[in-house]
Amino acid sequence: MRTFSISASDYATLVLLSPFVRAAAAEAPGVTIHVLPRSRDPRQLLHTDEADLVIEPRELLGDTDFPSYPLFGDQWLCAVDAANPVGSAQQITLDEYLRLPHLVYSIGPDWQLDFAEQHLAQLGIPRRIEFTVESFLLVPFLIRGTSLASLVLERAARQLAAAATGIRLLPPPLPLPDIHETMYWHPRHTTDPAHRWLRERLLASASDLGGMNGLLSDGT
Repeated sequence: MRTFSISASDYATLVLLSPFVRAAAAEAPGVTIHVLPRSRDPRQLLHTDEADLVIEPRELLGDTDFPSYPLFGDQWLCAVDAANPVGSAQQITLDEYLRLPHLVYSIGPDWQLDFAEQHLAQLGIPRRIEFTVESFLLVPFLIRGTSLASLVLERAARQLAAAATGIRLLPPPLPLPDIHETMYWHPRHTTDPAHRWLRERLLASASDLGGMNGLLSDGT
């Protein structure tokens, strides 16, 4: 049977690959899926066939000659401990946000920041970064019981809400660009029937997630 490797963040794994795995296990129980961690050089993974697919925000991968297809979008929220004084309101001001210490997602020894943090850096907005972690999903657990603030993606934060109790989610204090998770593959695989099946199953799972509508609908 066929074996595939997919490079994805733990965020994309939770939001997209977990429902995909359930569907694929029922439809093609003999297929093996290896989920690889995000790479500092996702293009190299595709060139060398270390990964059949790479799932990355198109905002980070930028212009590329690799075939691609959009999967789903998401938006950023600010997460703080529920006992944090700024968490008592429905909004957090920019001054409040900047006064707090921050925990941010980064990858690799050169601490490549996530897209939202890169955007803030480009705006020249100073933050007091006290912790970095190579996991989106650990952030709500790490900030619990602290004065730390962090930017998190809403789809994952909603799924983790039951486990990461004591965390308050707030709209960010300034507009942040959404992310759009996209799958990329090498053109040598475009016409391969098994690879096409893999892409179609991922697209079906992404379609089940719905669009951006309804995010933040409960007022956080």
